[in-house]
Amino acid sequence: MNLKVVAVVPAAGSGKRLGLKKRLKKPFVLLGGRPLISYALAALESSKVIDGIVVAVEKSNIGRLKALIKRYGFAKVTDIVIGGSTRFESVRNCLKRVGPSFDIVLIHDGARPFLDKTLIEEAVSLAKKHGACVTAVPESDTVKVVERDSFVKRTIDRRFICRAQTPQAFRRELINKAYAVKGGSGITDDSSLVEKLGMPVKISKGSYRNIKITTKVDLKFAEVLLCGSV
Repeated sequence: MNLKVVAVVPAAGSGKRLGLKKRLKKPFVLLGGRPLISYALAALESSKVIDGIVVAVEKSNIGRLKALIKRYGFAKVTDIVIGGSTRFESVRNCLKRVGPSFDIVLIHDGARPFLDKTLIEEAVSLAKKHGACVTAVPESDTVKVVERDSFVKRTIDRRFICRAQTPQAFRRELINKAYAVKGGSGITDDSSLVEKLGMPVKISKGSYRNIKITTKVDLKFAEVLLCGSV
């Protein structure tokens, strides 16, 4: 059975931690001479397993996004929605526009430019098989649990710790149910909402290159990665 897959791309971030000028928003900051969001959209557009793309941006940036889509020929972008004040709200707004013709929802942050076909295809494959999948990488640092007074409470065995990334993929009915549960608005990780339902989530092997652009340091590191120096 050929299951249809839609990609949801939350990209309504303001970029405050990037120190951007008020008019310039994070999805459109330049990386290698191209708008940041164009990298994720290009990867999704070229993927053979993605059938449609829904993007959430600030209302003031809808015109700019439409121009970008036309410029780069992103034909799979089927819908643009107004993002919310949080990532949760932006994803929820996108999910409301995903109809029953789609079976799998893949969610990927617009601020993660180094998405590739392997990450996409593996996440989709595992979601089809298990219902829910989160891309993640093993933790390489020692992790400490710290009390409020800044004393170490305990050290966690890092063999059992992973750092979640996107893409994350889910059966459409499952992720819709997860986003309908009250009390999840502060959560920034989609798979956490599915976990709260008591449902199992499969780990898909991520990439240490698959960074999220949040600060000026991230942007500079991304430039280095883009040049192939790392």
